[in-house]
Amino acid sequence: MPTINRPVFIIGCPRSGTGLLHNLMRLHPDFAWITPLTNWICGKSWFRSVPPHLAHVADEVLHHLPPFVRPRFLRGPYDGSVQAAGVLPTHEGHSIWNRFCPRRPHHACRSDAVSPPARSVLRDVVRWHLRYHRRPRFVTKTPRNALRMPFFQAIFPDVQFIHLVRDGRAVAASILKMRRKMYGTVHHWWGARPPGWQDVQADPPIIQAAWMWSSFLETIDQDAARLPHDSVYTLRYEQLTRRPRETMRALFQAVGVAPERFLHSEYDAVVSKIRPPHEGWREQLTDTQKSLLSTIRPKLRAYGYLE
Repeated sequence: MPTINRPVFIIGCPRSGTGLLHNLMRLHPDFAWITPLTNWICGKSWFRSVPPHLAHVADEVLHHLPPFVRPRFLRGPYDGSVQAAGVLPTHEGHSIWNRFCPRRPHHACRSDAVSPPARSVLRDVVRWHLRYHRRPRFVTKTPRNALRMPFFQAIFPDVQFIHLVRDGRAVAASILKMRRKMYGTVHHWWGARPPGWQDVQADPPIIQAAWMWSSFLETIDQDAARLPHDSVYTLRYEQLTRRPRETMRALFQAVGVAPERFLHSEYDAVVSKIRPPHEGWREQLTDTQKSLLSTIRPKLRAYGYLE
């Protein structure tokens, strides 16, 4: 079995750009990742009996089928903001990670939830993916895992967390936009559920979205303070999209892989297509909604989004 070497978990509030960053990192030839098919396989108790190389062949066949032919459970969730020909899609791996997290109204999971079976299975899942992709490192992302840092640090002592931060006003506006897309209304909770999410259900939707952003950052800040100093690397979405090459170079160096294997390859063309974000939240939000965002001003200032 391959050795697990510093698995990378990308974390951040929903709608912060974690999907974009994950899609970029999995293009590096050193990283393995979860696909829709491997999420389904490794979410089962019998996944160890499936030869990774055979699963990879099946995944390649599925990948070249028209999307409408693939079973629904093999289609996502998938962030398609970065695509490269011949590269298998990504998945957040909920069927894998949720197996050992207690069933609660929220998605948080602490170190006391770690059991010997959880440690054994999840470490084997990462090894299975290293064999599947024939690569030495592993990267994954899902916003829910931002609420589970102590859980994963107890299972993977050398884990590296990449915390991607985005302007909370843009995140709040994007969360409301996602609510409309998914449910046709902004009055329905969408996305990960931090502890306490039910207590804000009576608040205006923009307050709920802003609270989610602030709650995620508060949880990450508190948990990061208890981890080894080199376990958490924080970067801003705006930095990533304005200076993608420089940002990815620094990030790859921070996690211990050679930037040149990515930036001097065909994928450099993918990076060149990334554009700085448009501050659409200024047009999307009403004056009343903007005024209600005063609740997150301290956190915005702490992360450099206010003068």
